[in-house]
Amino acid sequence: MSRLTHITDALARWEAAQRTLGYRVGGVVGGLALSVGLAWLPTPEGLSRDAHLTGAVAVCMALWWVLAVLPMSVTALVPLVAFPMLGVATMGQAAAPYASHVLFLMLGGFLLGHGMETVGLHHRLTEVLLRSSWVRAKPARVLLALMVACAVLSGLVSNTATMVMLLPVAVALSQVAGVGGRGRAGFVLGLAYAASIGGTTTLVGTPPNAVLAGLVDISFGRWLTLGLPFALLALPVAWFIVSRWMLPEGGKAVEALEREAWRPGERSVLGIVALAMLLWLTRAPIDLGVVEIPGWSSLLPNPKGVKDAWVAIGAAMLLFTLPGGSSERPFLVTWREAEAAVPWGVIVLLGGGFSLAKTIERTGLTAYLAGPVAELGNLPPLAGIALLCLGMTFVTELTSNTATSQIVLPLLVAAAPVAGVDPLLWMVPATLSASCAFMMPIATAPNAIASEAGGVSGADMAVAGLFLNLACVVIAALVAWTLL
Repeated sequence: MSRLTHITDALARWEAAQRTLGYRVGGVVGGLALSVGLAWLPTPEGLSRDAHLTGAVAVCMALWWVLAVLPMSVTALVPLVAFPMLGVATMGQAAAPYASHVLFLMLGGFLLGHGMETVGLHHRLTEVLLRSSWVRAKPARVLLALMVACAVLSGLVSNTATMVMLLPVAVALSQVAGVGGRGRAGFVLGLAYAASIGGTTTLVGTPPNAVLAGLVDISFGRWLTLGLPFALLALPVAWFIVSRWMLPEGGKAVEALEREAWRPGERSVLGIVALAMLLWLTRAPIDLGVVEIPGWSSLLPNPKGVKDAWVAIGAAMLLFTLPGGSSERPFLVTWREAEAAVPWGVIVLLGGGFSLAKTIERTGLTAYLAGPVAELGNLPPLAGIALLCLGMTFVTELTSNTATSQIVLPLLVAAAPVAGVDPLLWMVPATLSASCAFMMPIATAPNAIASEAGGVSGADMAVAGLFLNLACVVIAALVAWTLL
């Protein structure tokens, strides 16, 4: 029996233990005891008491998430109870992030994904990905094709929208490839990792890239020369880790799917999805270096008031408006079906993550963690970059990568010249690393979707994510050191 088989069996036994009453009670009590113990420790110098208490709550939530002590969405409700009780935040402050525009982006994306599934469009996309005989040779190659397609798409539109729209495709591909259980979860986890990695390739792919562009003068084309090499190196590593950890060894070849006639409503849903992608891509101005392409949002009274969520909700509403093309289905999607299909737990899970991240930012805990940044100048340059990448990667496991970037990147702009370093040499790898938190469900929206809607266990995500985190630290540092 291989070492991997031993680990897999141990995980299976552990996941079975999670379903027992004793495990849940012991985990809840243990997490609370650890949190209380941390809160009773003296507050470190330079850290506010509120930030200290917030950190203790964050540790408890992280423990419950990783060990799956409670359902993840239930753990995500902790900020609503803990922060008002501790006086760290009011109920209104704790609850506001649960209505973030990102969550409405996800809701719209889920509805679009459900529309694709309802009319069978995900089967057509599956058939397209399986046309190559090389891809069909092994389930791992099918996963690779899925991840490449996802990475390319998430460089053009929101990685969250890409994840929710391709989730039905990932599930369908896993079924066609004949892998179930952890194998099916592996396809979903690979999709989540590809969405995050693909988002690093362009300035519009993920929010930390936009934060960087707002602080320094870097063009769309210039960033592409940095983000694309990183993604080309990181994506194969992510595929290797997920395929070896989650997919069964070997596997038989997959047969090509027959091309089917267009189903009623399929073209309509395809048109809606294509329209949403076009609007996502062209919403904000795109600076190509030589010329800047204006975004359509500039035509509106308040361009900054329109987010990707506006597109997602507007496109989703079309699903309930346009005819379904058959007597059995008068409209493309019905609300009763959509209500049952939307994984509402994902929205609660991310809302809890946003509430935690907002409180961490507001109390100054993120700034405290980023405080020693200027000391990196005392280290050898490559070591300093690697340490910076390591810190950004693991801090964003518990905080919003956007919030972390907004706090850390301005510090790097100020600290780098003091240390005699070109700011880009620190800012670029830090920005890349902010999108490389792969261990925790709340670290990124694709992670949360994979956990709640895709059935990926916290243990599998933590183990695969740890290896991928460390690999991406090395890749980001080397890319910055070589190209900058």
